[in-house]
Amino acid sequence: MREYLRRAALWADAFGAENLWPFFDIGRQIDPTVRAAPDITTDLDNFIDNTIGRRTLEETCRGAVHWPTFCHGTSLTVPDLPTPYEPLLLMFERGGGFYVEEMIDLSGAAVPLGKLSDHLSHAPVVSLDLATLDALDTA
Repeated sequence: MREYLRRAALWADAFGAENLWPFFDIGRQIDPTVRAAPDITTDLDNFIDNTIGRRTLEETCRGAVHWPTFCHGTSLTVPDLPTPYEPLLLMFERGGGFYVEEMIDLSGAAVPLGKLSDHLSHAPVVSLDLATLDALDTA
């Protein structure tokens, strides 16, 4: 989660979207004309309507699904920043989830939400390679 917050802070800072940080559809903020195919969008809307129910998850799900289309479809020049949604997707794939209040509750561990500037760093918080994540999960 801390790595996602850092990456989202970099993207928000680069495109003047600080007021939307941390959970937002980054591609839509940069180039709203580039979206996933209609059949994917329909499936996504149905999944969100029937499953999610929290704005933070809705926005990150939308962002993550549309991100590959944005990366390959925008004609705008974007900075060389790390892929924003990878840390969240890895967390979800490994069985993690979260709730947001003053802290981000990761089902027992908590990450301070803080401000965007608290997370604005070009140095990764943690390596996302599977061996590192497995070691952290075991610990």
